Amino acid sequence: MKDLFAKRFVKDIFQLVVGLVIIILLNFLSNVQFRRFDLTAEKRYSLSDSTKKILRGLNDNMLVTVYLEGNENDMPVEFKRLKKATQEILREFRYYSKGNFQYRFEDPFANAVSDPEEQQKIYFQLTEQGLIPTDIMQNTPSGKKVIQIFPGAIVSYNGTQVPVQLLENQFNQDPEFVLNQSIERLEYNFSKAFFKVINYQKKKQVLFTRGHGEMFELNLADMVKDLREFYEVNAVNIDSNINILDRDDIGCIIVAKPDTAFDDASKFILDQYIMKGGRVLWLLDNVFTSLDSIGDKNYTVAFPYDLGLYDQLFKYGVRINPTVIQDNECAKIRVDYGNYGIQKNEDLFPWYYYPVITPDGKHPIVKNINSLKLEFANSMDTIKTPGVKKTVLLHTSNMTKVQYAPVRISLNVIEQKPNKETFSKDSIPVAILLEGEFSSVFSNRIIELGSEKALTKSKPTKMIVVSDGDIIKNAYSRKDYSTLPLGLDPMTGTYYAGNKTFLMNAVNYLTDDTWFIPLRSKDFRIRLLDKTKLNSKLRIGTRKVIMSDFVRGINVVVPILLIAIFGFVYNLIRKRRFA
Repeated sequence: MKDLFAKRFVKDIFQLVVGLVIIILLNFLSNVQFRRFDLTAEKRYSLSDSTKKILRGLNDNMLVTVYLEGNENDMPVEFKRLKKATQEILREFRYYSKGNFQYRFEDPFANAVSDPEEQQKIYFQLTEQGLIPTDIMQNTPSGKKVIQIFPGAIVSYNGTQVPVQLLENQFNQDPEFVLNQSIERLEYNFSKAFFKVINYQKKKQVLFTRGHGEMFELNLADMVKDLREFYEVNAVNIDSNINILDRDDIGCIIVAKPDTAFDDASKFILDQYIMKGGRVLWLLDNVFTSLDSIGDKNYTVAFPYDLGLYDQLFKYGVRINPTVIQDNECAKIRVDYGNYGIQKNEDLFPWYYYPVITPDGKHPIVKNINSLKLEFANSMDTIKTPGVKKTVLLHTSNMTKVQYAPVRISLNVIEQKPNKETFSKDSIPVAILLEGEFSSVFSNRIIELGSEKALTKSKPTKMIVVSDGDIIKNAYSRKDYSTLPLGLDPMTGTYYAGNKTFLMNAVNYLTDDTWFIPLRSKDFRIRLLDKTKLNSKLRIGTRKVIMSDFVRGINVVVPILLIAIFGFVYNLIRKRRFA
């Protein structure tokens, strides 16, 4: 009996020592070797290859200062979550940087708790650096008080500083949704800042054409603001600027909703720019109409107009038709349908001329991006062109109607109920990517402009053609000229995030900054419970219970039951083993 007890004692001591050694070894390895095991389907907690490449390529120390430190009691729970998520991703950044990445958390008002003037000075310093404060209302024993939190960071590298806003813009969204979105986009926002500080001195040029009635500058303001985070953005008058043919710093040219025909000189400069390998983002309307032109008669007429680009685009491999698209998947407009006494009757109705496109393609430009809104878009066709690859990026839904201009646009369309007989078209292209070697539209014409002779074949290049210029338009106030975010519909308050994402991806793709696209279009699935099912009733025996109550009961009872079963089985095994 003593020998048996001694053997068991030695065995238990051996197992204890081995267990302690394993624990110590695992702790040591965790300190010297960082690893995260991402078991999510979309790999939401894994850094993208492009971010890792940036961090591994750092040749100097990069410092990130995060202003989310302070009194934990004053900090709301949601900001604590944001702080924790930021710490985790910064730790991962440091691991991949090979020692060239450091971070720290600071309370900006730590040394000015009792000095309002110093607090105000710090406030202005941070706002001048580009950080946006958030006001938090808190209940205290002495009443309510407002505290200011700067949910942001400053990235410093090679003498350059760039702000990072950690909390996303809300646009009347649910705070919980905004917080989740902010946490999910931490990698994107930090990587964008890394790109800016590293490429601060060598930005490419993105040029908007001028001279042909292109879109008003205020309608481009939000897109220009985002583009300037990556590029130098300027305007160029094509018909008088042949110098662009000799410049190698131009990333791409954007033609944004012109309404005046291009003459041969302008077409020649654009054509030869493409022949030399230049990239163009065409945002064109082939039909003139607008919702504002609908007057008291409740209708207007959509007229085709010639931009002089038909033959040029046809030669490159695409055709924009003089048509207007109606789509069953559409945005809504506010319509006044009469008076009730002295009050107006207004409501939102589907406006089929404003297609809402939900991208479903696998191309990086459109993969995983949100829905976007078009206005009076035209149908498109591809033309058989040797050496040019065509990819449809955006298309309408499976219930689409195509009308050839001139056509009457009436508010009475809101009374229609789309069906397969009237909305019989399916997946009409509205944005097409062209890649390859293009033939010049001037290849059979003898044209010289200055000292330039026409090239007849292009270098391998690419362009994107969109049959709606309003895709890039942001609204603005005519009173104070303040601009609204691109994609925000002021009539309904709906925010179509896909507009800006698509255009930014398109420009990044044309300028060969494709490494950044997967970050912006990273797929984050919010797996929420079905509220309809949760509110439904479930029959259990002779009783009916609400599904949500049943789910709560399962979540409470099942874990306790499993622990009880485990304890019972464990004790049973011990009794049999040591009886």
